Amino acid sequence: MARHVIYPARRAVEDAVSRPGTHPLRLFAVLWPMWQVEVTADLYEEQAYEVIDRYLIRAIADGGITTPSELSGFFGLDPSLVERCLHFLTVIGHLWADGERVGLTDLGVRSHRDGVRYALRKESRRKLLFERFTGRPLPRSHYDGSIRVLDTPTVSKEEVADGTLFRPLFAPAAFDERLVLELAARRDRAAYNLPAQLREIRDLRPQDAYLPSYVIETAGGGLMGYTAVAGERDTFLEEVLALVPEARARVEAETRLDERRLWQEWLADSGLGHGSLQRAPYGGWRVVLPAKAYGRSGKLPLSRVGSFQLRRNHFLQLWCQDGRLRRSAACERALGMARQREVRTQADLVRRLDALAAQLETDGLTLASLRGYAEQNDLRERLAHLDALE
Repeated sequence: MARHVIYPARRAVEDAVSRPGTHPLRLFAVLWPMWQVEVTADLYEEQAYEVIDRYLIRAIADGGITTPSELSGFFGLDPSLVERCLHFLTVIGHLWADGERVGLTDLGVRSHRDGVRYALRKESRRKLLFERFTGRPLPRSHYDGSIRVLDTPTVSKEEVADGTLFRPLFAPAAFDERLVLELAARRDRAAYNLPAQLREIRDLRPQDAYLPSYVIETAGGGLMGYTAVAGERDTFLEEVLALVPEARARVEAETRLDERRLWQEWLADSGLGHGSLQRAPYGGWRVVLPAKAYGRSGKLPLSRVGSFQLRRNHFLQLWCQDGRLRRSAACERALGMARQREVRTQADLVRRLDALAAQLETDGLTLASLRGYAEQNDLRERLAHLDALE
């Protein structure tokens, strides 16, 4: 079975350099430490109240009416009907009974407050993620199936498409079960993958977990954070970066290199032939190569035009002055985007086209121009992916 490929570093760099006013300098691939906690809980189904049940609950909660006879007299209902309704509400755990008096249980209070009748459905298990330095729970966006979470601080070659070397960060703090209890008490807990229907949380089983992440240093000392969340900046990670001095220490511990010399040496060793180093609009470096260096007859795929080469935490943009070649490269890459997990609709793809066109300094891309390129070059499989978008 194929392993899940981790979100590639080049895509993080491509997004970072497209941000106006930023000057990205270096990229660090890290395994961010987390707790992954499996919990057991009771799953309650949300049901609509029966009309009489709803009024009885309101009378008990808001009116302080606590006996069947009082409730029957207050609503003018048959006593036997009231008795049956109260018995049902007691059986499903919404009321307690003490002789003639009745009252709301915790479940009854929650149901009354939320305006729904919670009914126990089954026992459920769920995994929760917590950032290990700060103890903060991760948002629901980080539970998407396209995001790879590791249970060991190692990454296999099959999981990295571009050879990126990830280094783990270590947080010495021990797990504290109060992290789960505090999350369970939050009113916005559903935003952190713990819906209100889950109650009586127990059997906490924590284990180490690591989130493949990229930290990009910018001019002026800023830090940008990237994971596979939406293929863009991870705002949660960036908030954590501002709170965790260990992350900045990891960045500052790496020696700052002479970039021109670094890329001159790389170019000499690459076998790509003649190329010239220039400053790119984003503030970093690019290498301008002849058109023959790309495509079927070259050493680099056409899709690499405008993309980035990574080396020792630095990155270099691969470039070509041939505008027609860059246009073809933009179409190739846009058609490739149609196959990405996070691109499910035509609108998803269109939102990415302007940034891609700007990155390759070509005319605006449209779905029609992509279709024309695919048809002209007999790219049937890619055309099928384009047509499959909703």
